Amino acid sequence: MKRKGLLIILVLALLLLSAACSSRSFDSRDLAEIRLTGADGFASLLVVADQEKLAALLEEDASGLNEGDEKGLQRLFQREAALNSLVFSADKLANLTNGDEITIRGTYDEDLAKRAGIRFKNTKFKYKVEGLKEARAINIRNHVDLAFSGYDGRGQASLLLSGDLESYQSDFDFIFENGQSDLSNGDRIDLRVVPHMGNLTDQGRIAYEVRLSFRVQGLLPMTSVDLFEDLVLVFDGISDQGLVSFDTSRLPADWVEAGESAQAPVSYIASPAWGLSNGDMVQVEAVIDQTWFWDRGLSPEDLLKDYQVQGLKEYPRHLDQVDLMPLFNKIDSWLAEDMAMRVDLNYWNQDFGTGPPVSLWDSRYESGVVRLYYGYEQGDRSKNFVAILYKLAVQGTCLEATAYQSHYQAGDQEAANLYLLYMVDNIMYDRAEIDDFREINLRLHSHVELDAIALFKSQYGGEGQQIVQVDIPEEVAFKEALIITGP
Repeated sequence: MKRKGLLIILVLALLLLSAACSSRSFDSRDLAEIRLTGADGFASLLVVADQEKLAALLEEDASGLNEGDEKGLQRLFQREAALNSLVFSADKLANLTNGDEITIRGTYDEDLAKRAGIRFKNTKFKYKVEGLKEARAINIRNHVDLAFSGYDGRGQASLLLSGDLESYQSDFDFIFENGQSDLSNGDRIDLRVVPHMGNLTDQGRIAYEVRLSFRVQGLLPMTSVDLFEDLVLVFDGISDQGLVSFDTSRLPADWVEAGESAQAPVSYIASPAWGLSNGDMVQVEAVIDQTWFWDRGLSPEDLLKDYQVQGLKEYPRHLDQVDLMPLFNKIDSWLAEDMAMRVDLNYWNQDFGTGPPVSLWDSRYESGVVRLYYGYEQGDRSKNFVAILYKLAVQGTCLEATAYQSHYQAGDQEAANLYLLYMVDNIMYDRAEIDDFREINLRLHSHVELDAIALFKSQYGGEGQQIVQVDIPEEVAFKEALIITGP
């Protein structure tokens, strides 16, 4: 029995010895990396875990492992996690002075440390600040001046720094309190110099904010120039849709030519630039490269000028005094061909449809104008038209008819009136002549004159649209004696 008890005690002792051999204790003070920056009274402290020391400790443990020692490798990973959980903090980090005592605390993941067999001691310790140098002052007043360039009224102020102020320039803000451009001789410049105290004291220097005053002097006089004196405006097109362009050939070449730069020193913008009518006012803006002019001592007087539009072709408000026969002479052959086609397509009888004709006729007709209109948008007379309502008195004899599709049989006779409304669009669009137009098309047809007129006015009349009835020239008017009355 005694022998068995001794055996148990021996096993326990061996286990305790093994646990003690596998655990390690670290002094937190040795694992802390403390960095001091700045001058005495302004210093900053940073305390972090010393990564190089931690890496060295882990390397030492790793070198003692045998190949295939899985438990040892697992313990190494746990130890790495526990060491990396160590974090330091200090009770004071800024505005430090020689002699200050800083309390530093180290915290860590206790559960990780226990499983890894690690114990940290001295997790709270004192650190005494020492070795800080006194901050050296920078005399701002002795090392800052201003240089003035350019011309009177458009001058520029720039900094002239020297000595320490030039060396530490990035650690200062230079504030021109009343601006540093558009200066004239005699102006006062107030300059406020603001140091970045933290940046300076970190480098062992110190400076204090100052406000300095300077008088502008030495700027050359400017010469006034009129940007519009030799500018010519060219108005093209028709009133209500006129355009404006610029003739700059009389201006100095270096003003209006780009040269080495991407843009010319001066260019012009008209507002409005299109849709112009005679009598309108156009405002022209000169867009300039001010720096280019200032560098040459030139001061443009004005950047805006108003011009009155003139010389554009006018559109009429009515056609009372206009000879319309040139228009009818120009469209005569086209109309004759189109009317013949409409008659052949049975527009005038009951067989009219969208497909091929279902009956063939021996027909003849008389035609003439019964209504004539001139229309335009009140806000833009360039958008105009002449509407011509033709009456066709047609009579014919059916020659062939498609059974079950046509309303007629061969030999049937028919007589009817057909009204065709043709629209001549955009008259006088290029020349001030009535026979100058863009296109002519058939817009609608009917067997009843009043129906055709009502449909035309509903489609092309309305708010903002002016429609004026026009006298029909005798040469194209329908002769009532020729009217054929249908059944």
